[in-house]
Amino acid sequence: MPASNEISLLDGSTFVVSRRSGDIEATSDEPDGLFFRDTRHLSRWRLTVDGAAPEVLSVDDVDYFAAQFFLYPPTGTIYENPYLSVIRRRYVGDGFHEDITVLNHREEAIELDLRLEPDADFADLFEVKDALEKPGEVSREVEDHAIVLRYRRDGFERETRISASAEADVGADALRFRGSTRNPSGTPAST
Repeated sequence: MPASNEISLLDGSTFVVSRRSGDIEATSDEPDGLFFRDTRHLSRWRLTVDGAAPEVLSVDDVDYFAAQFFLYPPTGTIYENPYLSVIRRRYVGDGFHEDITVLNHREEAIELDLRLEPDADFADLFEVKDALEKPGEVSREVEDHAIVLRYRRDGFERETRISASAEADVGADALRFRGSTRNPSGTPAST
């Protein structure tokens, strides 16, 4: 059973355990991950906005297979309201799908740099449970505008393919979304 600081989603043989921010950061103490047929296909899925991890405002467990994470970038002080809101909408089932919406609360357009950093160890449930080292070779590369994480051992192979529906810079270590965002009303949002 997940700890109170974790969110679990499940659909058939696909399940994901993440932190309340939506990030996946698997460690020997935190068996987070995206699992499909008893293999962990994502052991890291970390979001940063302008180089910083967003803070958690709230989480909504929409259904057993879906959740929403409401986040904001830290301002460093209690005297300044956050200038952005970040909403992660996540679904599992026929794969892993996440929509990210960024809302600007300032009058002027804001340049931002949003990154999603994935990794996979392809550990099976017993290796995760017992914190065992995974034999074989894990690799990553970019193919057809997607990050491809692969595991090979002898004739056995598994693969995780990560792509974006929005324009992104795709590197072997991250999906990066850069650009400006405007407040649709042109006025600061009330808090």
